[in-house]
Amino acid sequence: MMYVKIRPINLLLLAILAVNANGSSLRRARQASQCRAGTSCIPLDSCPSLKNLLKKPTTENLIRVRDALCNRSRRNPLVCCGPTTPTETPVSSVTPPGSSSETPTGPTNPGGGGEGLLPSVCGRAGTSRKIFNGVEAPVGAFPWMAVLGYTKPSPPGGLDWGCGGVLINDQYVLTAAHCVVFTPLPLNEIRLGEHNLDTDPDCTGAECPSHQAFKIKGSQIIIHPNYNTRTNISDDIALIRLDRKVTFNRLVQPACLPDAQFDVESFLNGRKATVAGWGTTETRFKSRVLKSVGVPFVNLDTCKPLYEIPLNSDQLCFGGEGGRDSCRGDSGGPIFQASTSGTRTTVLGLVSLGNECGTDPAIYTKVSSYRSWIVQNLRP
Repeated sequence: MMYVKIRPINLLLLAILAVNANGSSLRRARQASQCRAGTSCIPLDSCPSLKNLLKKPTTENLIRVRDALCNRSRRNPLVCCGPTTPTETPVSSVTPPGSSSETPTGPTNPGGGGEGLLPSVCGRAGTSRKIFNGVEAPVGAFPWMAVLGYTKPSPPGGLDWGCGGVLINDQYVLTAAHCVVFTPLPLNEIRLGEHNLDTDPDCTGAECPSHQAFKIKGSQIIIHPNYNTRTNISDDIALIRLDRKVTFNRLVQPACLPDAQFDVESFLNGRKATVAGWGTTETRFKSRVLKSVGVPFVNLDTCKPLYEIPLNSDQLCFGGEGGRDSCRGDSGGPIFQASTSGTRTTVLGLVSLGNECGTDPAIYTKVSSYRSWIVQNLRP
């Protein structure tokens, strides 16, 4: 099935380059930039003004280095280097390219926001939620699924569906931070109620609505302030406030957030969790239809020796069984499971990183660790 994977070799550089190499979790290709007058395309190590930014790898600084790239080689990256030293600016939120300057860019929460903005009814699927072994999900099975589209240079207007997300209320989608920070292609659109990327609608009958599309212009993106600072790819979580409220129907419903003290292992009690998305499959091509797979919970201590980067208690580990996994293109999408009664589905984690698809267990951002941060950043 699918999944988002990061090789642990020089992860900071991988993140900046956002290459589309085998094993990389940052999957979308980037066009090499052309140097403007007064700058030269030279090795990054020979450009103090940009190299110094990597000593403080904030979101803003990494974007500045990435945008200066004039060559995408991992071993010898070249950058457009000039005499001016860029300013180091730590940020906790980003207004995407093309957004109005009047759009709020900080993690503001007028009126207190928080728990009252979460839906009282959540996690209800439109159809059967049976776990599948890497096969197409039924239409409406996972109505909280979001898919993120990035503008391709050609054909004009074309979109690369490069990440996933999960709807948590009538205006917010939760995703991985690396899906909105390291984007060599600009994030353009988010779809809800989607199933087959090539058809609309995806079913027949009176209760078969079209997908709902949201342009990023006018949206607000809030990135966790500790992203990629504690360790490489730590705190890999972001909120996207859509430019308008969604219309709930049988194909679009929010998932439930776990409580801050939520115990994933006890909740699952030996059951597998479900991960879904439109990412790379065993065919090595991305799927055009939503697929899902059941994967087992793995104790984090078991996963730590498998990774060269440090893992922490705000991450979860799933998979490692029979080649069933998430993969490139699934980043930011949820891993979830229903209550034993089947009435509420809870988001357990977000696809974050891993080794080669379908081999070792993958790493997911533990959503319960960020419940307070999430609700503090919601606004009406």
